[in-house]
Amino acid sequence: MSYRYLIALGALALSACATTAGYEKRLNTWVGANEIDLVRQWGPPAQSYESGDRKFLTYANQRNVFIPGSSPSYQTTFIGNTAYTQPVGGSSPMNVSMSCMTTFEVAAGRIVGWTYRGNDCKAKE
Repeated sequence: MSYRYLIALGALALSACATTAGYEKRLNTWVGANEIDLVRQWGPPAQSYESGDRKFLTYANQRNVFIPGSSPSYQTTFIGNTAYTQPVGGSSPMNVSMSCMTTFEVAAGRIVGWTYRGNDCKAKE
């Protein structure tokens, strides 16, 4: 197993501690909070939309994670005086797109709900 592959596995293991349940727990702490406190903590939203007495603030995060491939091992078989070497295992490198879009619903200046979507909406519990 190559050194780069072990580093990637370690990074994935550390990120495994973060869960969607942890993210939902974090979002629930904002219900009832003032809109301005959310903006102070999270920064200006990427998008906002108003409908009647409701406002929707959307925050978006996107990143790419590069997972390096691993080299194959080789197996050599001798048939008569000829050696045949075949690669065994190994993996190709990958680039994985990670994103999370979170929308807070605001009524009368207070957070009343939230929704999220994406494959990177996780937090430590």
